[in-house]
Amino acid sequence: MAEDVNPSGDAGESNEKFFHWRSTKIPLATELSYRYDPMEMKEKFLPTEKQREIYNSLNKVFSDDPMDKVNKKVYKYGGVVGQSRTKQEFVEWGKKLARERGIPGYNREVGIPLGQRYYEPQLISGTDVIVDFDDLNLYNNPAMQQMVDDVKRTVIIGLDIPHRVLQLRVGKEITPESMNLYMETLQHTLGGGAVVQEHMAEVHPGLTQDAYAKVLTGDDELKDQFDKRWVLDVDKEFHPERAEKLKKGIGEKLYVVTRNPTLRVRIADGGAIKRGAAIASTMAFVASYRLTGEAVISDFAYAAKHAQQISMGEIMWQSRSRAENEPGGIPYGYWADICTAESKLEPKPFLPALLEDLEEGKRQLDAVLEAGAIAALALENYWLGVYMSGGISFTSASSIVFTGNILDDFVYRFAELVNTYYQGHERLPSKWTTGRSITEMANQYMMEVYEKYPALLEYHWGGAHRVTTMGIIGPALVTITTGDAMLGSMLVNYAIGLITKEGWLRTGFSGQEVQDHIGMPYSCSLRAEEGGLIELRGLNTPYKSYTATHAAASVVQCYAGMMGRGSAWCTSPLVKAAFADSHLVFNFREPRKEFARGALREFEPAGERDLVRPGRR
Repeated sequence: MAEDVNPSGDAGESNEKFFHWRSTKIPLATELSYRYDPMEMKEKFLPTEKQREIYNSLNKVFSDDPMDKVNKKVYKYGGVVGQSRTKQEFVEWGKKLARERGIPGYNREVGIPLGQRYYEPQLISGTDVIVDFDDLNLYNNPAMQQMVDDVKRTVIIGLDIPHRVLQLRVGKEITPESMNLYMETLQHTLGGGAVVQEHMAEVHPGLTQDAYAKVLTGDDELKDQFDKRWVLDVDKEFHPERAEKLKKGIGEKLYVVTRNPTLRVRIADGGAIKRGAAIASTMAFVASYRLTGEAVISDFAYAAKHAQQISMGEIMWQSRSRAENEPGGIPYGYWADICTAESKLEPKPFLPALLEDLEEGKRQLDAVLEAGAIAALALENYWLGVYMSGGISFTSASSIVFTGNILDDFVYRFAELVNTYYQGHERLPSKWTTGRSITEMANQYMMEVYEKYPALLEYHWGGAHRVTTMGIIGPALVTITTGDAMLGSMLVNYAIGLITKEGWLRTGFSGQEVQDHIGMPYSCSLRAEEGGLIELRGLNTPYKSYTATHAAASVVQCYAGMMGRGSAWCTSPLVKAAFADSHLVFNFREPRKEFARGALREFEPAGERDLVRPGRR
């Protein structure tokens, strides 16, 4: 081997410390070049870090510097009961139940003892609300329950075919008076009121006060023929330009959006809701138009019940055994339309909007994160956490999507980067090379932030938490700048199964990258057992049926694609308009604030039975 020399002629220690010099005069880097502790550099950058959402949020959550490596208070927190209001309440109720029924129940002393370490509270992203983690378990949060109930109790029924049958088969005249009488009668039948037949047992209207129906059309002249009390007015619920696009998409057709009572969801399931909407509509027609005769009723019943009925979700495959309108059968594109966080924003493609006004771009990104909150709750916590795995602990794992302002911080940094370096672009090319470079940049940046903030590693304490973040943010940045949700879907699997796996030598739990290895090619497949259009896929797709952390990312890609294209809806203008309804119990424009209200016990759900319960002391 040639003798090592220093070509600079400088025998100083600095070069010798970091490089081996050879006669070729080419410096060869060694591991010594990288032997530094980034935490030692934090003082230099601390003033800048303190301006970030992530620093301030973690500082509020932990009441300490989130960049400190050592927690000097560890094992001095006095147990979990001393730290958590809800845990203290749980312990008291556990003792109360044991005394009253004679059988022990909740007992925090069994299993793994908690509370020796800091039991961090949760900051709801986009708000100043800090709550106990237990308040975000959907069993304890009525707002979360109501969100899914409001989806399951919704059925859209087309009225054009029933009206056509009434005219041609029955010979009835359709007038504004008869249509309004039908709508008035429908309000009665949806809540459990009887028509046509006497001596029928009815439902207490106080128990079903959330049951109602509204007509929906894109034709302003047709809309004006109805009583305003039961019109879902797109012009009032959306930005004017967005409303025009939606009305054009809906067209001159006439629909009725039915909301079954939440109590019916609680007693039965989404399939019962579909049938409940069908029979309520049919009986309202029969009563309003005075229909008689078995043959006529039979023909009309099919037209009124099934011919133009739109459920939120399809029936699940057999091993899942769930009916229509259940979360697992609702396609990702519908979930993206169910979120209406963008309703008051101008329908302008993300990249031009951001380059023109940074704050407008951030508002669009906020809307994307609201869609992620809905998806995380409904698909990760509700479906995978309760329907599929029984509802123990896993029910709150994906709450990291809407807590701590972590994802908000990541997307805001990206917005600032794009605003600086992408001037002059209308939309980035929808190419693998473009998407790959952006996703690698974003995910490597996020991994560096995780390593820079020990408190963030503690806050996102499991692999599934971090994988969820990685699978959502990087690909969503690509989708919203290209408008291509299918490209984003490919990059979800690339981010989780390859970038994260290579950087950290792991992904989530149980070899989770296995799904990502097939997920990349399947993202481009239109074969039913493999993929399909991303907007029409869902947890009914076999390899997606039990893939935690991926469902929320898929919905985010659909929603981000809509925002990137400047579209007014993702998959269905009817679904988008239906969930902008101000009479819904849950506000789908601001789901994170609604979750916070539920955690603070300020949210009033529907479907309660207090009216028919014994008085409580």
